[in-house]
Amino acid sequence: MKLFWLEFKRLTMSLTFIIYTIIVVGFIMVNVSPTINNSLLKSPQPNSAGYGDITSTDYRTLKTNALDELSYEHRTNSYVTYPLGFAKTVTLTNKNQHRVDILFQKAKLANNRTALAKELQQVDNLLGGQSSYSPKNMQSFGLREMTKKEALHDYHLIVTKDKRSGSFARVFADIAGVIMGILPTIVVIAYCYSDRRSKAIPVIHAKAMSTFRWLVTRYLATLAALVLPVILVGGLFTIRIALLYQHVQINNFALFQATFFWVLPTLMISCAIGFLSDALFENFFGFVFQTGWWLITMIIGARQVQGNYGWLFIPRYNSLHNVAYYYDHLDQLILNRAGYALLALVLLGITNAILNLKRGGKWHALNLQRIHLFGNSHK
Repeated sequence: MKLFWLEFKRLTMSLTFIIYTIIVVGFIMVNVSPTINNSLLKSPQPNSAGYGDITSTDYRTLKTNALDELSYEHRTNSYVTYPLGFAKTVTLTNKNQHRVDILFQKAKLANNRTALAKELQQVDNLLGGQSSYSPKNMQSFGLREMTKKEALHDYHLIVTKDKRSGSFARVFADIAGVIMGILPTIVVIAYCYSDRRSKAIPVIHAKAMSTFRWLVTRYLATLAALVLPVILVGGLFTIRIALLYQHVQINNFALFQATFFWVLPTLMISCAIGFLSDALFENFFGFVFQTGWWLITMIIGARQVQGNYGWLFIPRYNSLHNVAYYYDHLDQLILNRAGYALLALVLLGITNAILNLKRGGKWHALNLQRIHLFGNSHK
C-alpha cells in the first residue's frame, strides 16, 4: 500500500498530470455541456426534423434502407468501403456490375434477415469486403426517424429505466471514452520515461520486490490517478443534473456507474499499452500505434454514433435517445467492456514477462533503426 500511494502521489504531483487533467476536463466539459442543457422533463414533441432518429431493429427498415443504398451505388457504380476504417470508393467492371444487379434482384425477394444477409454478403465480397453490406455492418441500415409511438416509448424508458440521468451518462461515457482512448498512453509513457531519465530503473530492479508486484501496484496507481479527472467532471455534471431535475426522480450515481463500467476498460487498455510500449521500446513508439488504433476506431464508430458496440475499442453512443436499442444490445456492450478489461490484463502480463527478462539481463529494448524492413541483412 505504501508503494501504491508513493506512485499515486508522484504521478498526480507531476506537470504531465496537471496538463492531462486540464485537457480531459476541458474536452469533456465542452462536448457534454450542450447535451446537459437539453431538457428531459416533458414528453417528446415533434420539431422541424420530426421526433429524432432511432436505430431500428425491424427487418423492413433494414431491407428498405439497404436496397435503397445498393440501388444508388449500383446506378452510379460508386461503392463505398471502409478498409482499416478509411472510406474508399470502389468501381466495378461491367461483369461484376451485372452480378451485383442479379444479387440486387434476389435481395428484393428475400423475406427474412438471414436471406437478405446472404445476398448482400456476396455484394460485399465483390467489393473486396469492409462495406456496409457485410453481415457485421448491416445494422447501420437501421437508422430512421422515430414515429410518435416510438418517441413516447423512448421517453418512457428515459424516465423509468434511465431515471433521466442515465441518458446523460451514456453521452458522458461516449465523450470521456474518446479522450481516454488516446491521451493516457502518452501520459504513461512519459511517466515511465521520467524514471529512465532520472536513472531510477536500476534502483527499482535492485530492490527485493517481485516485478509483478511492482508493475501491478504501479498500474493500479496510474489507473486511480488518471480516472480522477473523469470522476471530477462526472461529479460536476451530477450536481448540475440534480439542480435541473430537483422535483423528479433521477439516478445520482449514473455518471459514476458509466465511468467504471464504460470508460474504465478503455483507460485500462490505454495504460496497459503505455507500459507495454515502454518495456518493448523504451520510447514513444507505442503512442504511434495507439494513435492509429484510435483513429481507426473513431472512423468506424462515426458511422453509427447513436449506438455502436461490437468489438469497438471505444463504444459509441452520442444521443440522449434511441434508448430501446441500448437496452436491447446491453449484453453486447457488457461483453465488449469485459473483453477489453481482460485484454488489458493480458497486455499487463506480457509486460511483466518482458520486464522479468530485462531484470535478468536477457532482454534489451527493440531498436527500430536496426530493423531492416526490406529484407536487407547485416554484412
